Amino acid sequence: RIAGTEQTITAPADTSILRSLEANGIAAPAHCRSGECGWCHSRLVSGDVYIPEDTDGRRAADKKFGWIHPCCSYPVSDVTVDVPVIG
Repeated sequence: RIAGTEQTITAPADTSILRSLEANGIAAPAHCRSGECGWCHSRLVSGDVYIPEDTDGRRAADKKFGWIHPCCSYPVSDVTVDVPVIG
């Protein structure tokens, strides 16, 4: 979901959600692309993701309220993600 529009894309488990969004023409916010800056933070609405521990730069509150960094999150199931609008 982005800007009130829901799109369905294919996102392989070995590709980050951010890269899958970009491969499908969806401009999602990103800066560091390594999970450190938090610029790409998006809300995980449903589904499961894998986040490698060494790239999980989320704050405790982000984890508690379902925010992920798509740049370092990988889909484990079908997922729905609310992506913030750029600019």
